[in-house]
Amino acid sequence: MGESSGSKLAFIFLCLTTATMILRPAELIPGLAGLPLYEACIAATILFGHQGLLRHFAPGSLIRQPVTLCFVGVLLAIPVSQITHMYFGGALEGTIDFIKAGMLFALIVAVVDTWSKFERLLLVIAVTATLTVFLCVIDFLGVIDLQFIQHTAENYGTSSSGYDLRIRRMRGTGIFSDPNDISLLIVLTGVICGSFLTDKERGAARFGWLIPLAILVTGLSCTRSRGGMLAACAAAGILVLFRYGRKVAIGMGVLGLAALPVLAGRQANIDLSDGTGHQRITLWRDGLAALRSKDLIFGTGHDSYEDLAGLVAHNSFIHAYVELGIIGGTFFFGMFFFCVLGLFRLNKPDWQIEHPKQARFLPYMAAMGAGWTIGLMSLSRCYTVSTLMLLGLGAAFLNLAGWNLRPRRLVIEWDRPHVQKLLVCSAGFFVALNIFVRVLA
Repeated sequence: MGESSGSKLAFIFLCLTTATMILRPAELIPGLAGLPLYEACIAATILFGHQGLLRHFAPGSLIRQPVTLCFVGVLLAIPVSQITHMYFGGALEGTIDFIKAGMLFALIVAVVDTWSKFERLLLVIAVTATLTVFLCVIDFLGVIDLQFIQHTAENYGTSSSGYDLRIRRMRGTGIFSDPNDISLLIVLTGVICGSFLTDKERGAARFGWLIPLAILVTGLSCTRSRGGMLAACAAAGILVLFRYGRKVAIGMGVLGLAALPVLAGRQANIDLSDGTGHQRITLWRDGLAALRSKDLIFGTGHDSYEDLAGLVAHNSFIHAYVELGIIGGTFFFGMFFFCVLGLFRLNKPDWQIEHPKQARFLPYMAAMGAGWTIGLMSLSRCYTVSTLMLLGLGAAFLNLAGWNLRPRRLVIEWDRPHVQKLLVCSAGFFVALNIFVRVLA
């Protein structure tokens, strides 16, 4: 049975939504300023893809896809965290903001129902993100002056004569205007481009992906982002682990750690005892200290971290635990936990995917997830559309994998064994964060 015209249109508008979110055409073309392009694309995708949304968010479907169920859990935890503090206006505002950001997650899960759609969506992300990074790079290097891109300069120690040392860092646009945000997009896009480059079925044309990779590597260097470098290392490590096994991954990791200080400069200079590294740990400490109270269960309230500690947490998991409490933080942790659990399960010999292209992409999907997750350890991006896009890709990948297993079966599900694993791992992670902060702060 052929695909319906509504399903085709839903996917077209989903691609336009994703491209608009990354490329920000209203900033590129002044005449488009003020037009709700992203909202219009989202509305059109919902219009043509509403049947998939209803199907995937039905109670039975949520049980069969714990990543989506945890997404709903975070959505519910946001207003609860505010209502417990009698802040009803904040509950409504926070819920609306998360729904706006989360619609891309929901639509990816609902609309991307074949591998060809998944691959085409990856292509849209790769092309638009590479173009965005290219514009940022040529502006940063002074080739052209783009008014809508404003880079930053930061203090970086002092010289022998006592003068402050300044370092320029490349920024992106829109939601990627922070150097660390654009660096995560670069790492994710680099993994996608790498998957296209190594796909022998694409023939000699695949070597054209070396050009985007060169742009992305240059862009990552221009951000001077330590978090971005850690994300790139994590992505590379997981990619090697999934493709070549544990021994090769350990060997490559040792060699990479030895070479990193020479190749990466400032980006490899990670010091938790001084500077911004230690400042972030004190932010984590202040937030976690606020949970040692009646707020442990439901949190201090959505969007309250900056009021508690003076700045956001710069760690998405601590940020979620503090603002949403143990319950909401566990749901946020669960979105990543179930993605990781499913991907590692699919890497086992008895869980092989029969679809050759999807099976080949498994290590790259794991690398995308690992890079973004490590990046979130130094960024507060719990509720942003970019993080939810990555999680939507992970959930869609697991859905497709379940359909391509023989015999067909669920990769993960919301049942007692899986819930117990989630609770144990979330509690262990939360305790580990507290111990880490107590030791280093």
